[in-house]
Amino acid sequence: MKILIVHTRNDIISGAEYAITDMLSDIPSDLEFEMMTPGYGVLSEFLEAKGFKVHVNIYSGPRRKYPGLYQFSSYLLMRWLKKQKFDLILCNTFAASFRVSLGAKWAGIKVAIYTREYFSKKKRVNLNQVSRANSIIAVSEDVKEYYGNMHPNISVCHDTIDINLINERVNNHKDFSLNKSAFNIGFIGRITRYKQPDLVIRAIPDIIKKIPNAHIHIVGKAVSQEYDYEIGLKQLAKELQVDSYVTFWGFRKDSIELMKDFDVLCLTSDREPFPRTILESMLAGTPVVCSNTGGCKEMVQDNITGLYFDVCDNDNSLSLAKEIIRLFVDQKLHKEIVTNSLNFIEEKFGPKNQIKHFFETLRLIS
Repeated sequence: MKILIVHTRNDIISGAEYAITDMLSDIPSDLEFEMMTPGYGVLSEFLEAKGFKVHVNIYSGPRRKYPGLYQFSSYLLMRWLKKQKFDLILCNTFAASFRVSLGAKWAGIKVAIYTREYFSKKKRVNLNQVSRANSIIAVSEDVKEYYGNMHPNISVCHDTIDINLINERVNNHKDFSLNKSAFNIGFIGRITRYKQPDLVIRAIPDIIKKIPNAHIHIVGKAVSQEYDYEIGLKQLAKELQVDSYVTFWGFRKDSIELMKDFDVLCLTSDREPFPRTILESMLAGTPVVCSNTGGCKEMVQDNITGLYFDVCDNDNSLSLAKEIIRLFVDQKLHKEIVTNSLNFIEEKFGPKNQIKHFFETLRLIS
């Protein structure tokens, strides 16, 4: 069974790309996977380094400046797909499906969407895309619930995580890279509005009232369309007169190692489908304070494997600050969460069960 996995962009390696390569760490003999990206760049290089055959195809989406370009590129894609003889096309995000679904339909190849996002239900083009897919794979129960009864064939495949690799990186990290005398609070993720790293900055004035030695670390960078938001975060820190308490690290390849040195990790998205950062933080032995929405609730048990803050609260930055302060004040709770998290992730998100379920799902679709 030959499967093509399609990616929507090539300038970043996000959680979706790390997740799919982790899922394909042990491919059974009856399955074969190849990748397709919309251009050369960091993602194609990353996938090739992982040993995958990568097809680079500058495919157009349905909403382009030039009328007819989508149909024409879909026709060319259809001819190419027929020659490659794929049995299934797996779109590794909802957005990726726009690029290939029409060409795949014309080629008579089934399309599954591994959906990791909450699309707008108000746009007809999105609803059409759902109906065009042969199957929907949701990354979490929350995403499946969001789809409701929009498609007759929806299953759930949680991402897996390479526990051995994360443990190896954590255990090999010996040098403490941050100020040991500070209470280090981290945010790791792409700098984008829906992830709301501004909440962490807005929480600083309340945090330092109780934790004067607190320091916040923002790890990640924005794509070009959101550079203004990233610049705005730095301006916000200056306006609140807390810029001396914040370090903007940009993109880091050693985010796991940094995570180990944090005292707390914050996840502040208004709704996150399946935040792998939480699982990585659990493995690194760092407690998580996260939003009480989305896929977070499938990964964190409040007061047991992490702490929630009310992201929908009008004073959500204050709610965030209070939970961070709890972990600083209550060291017993801090240690209990670390222990509980390690046990939880080994049992629930170890690779064997998740990977086996993923492959079985793909076989059923085809």
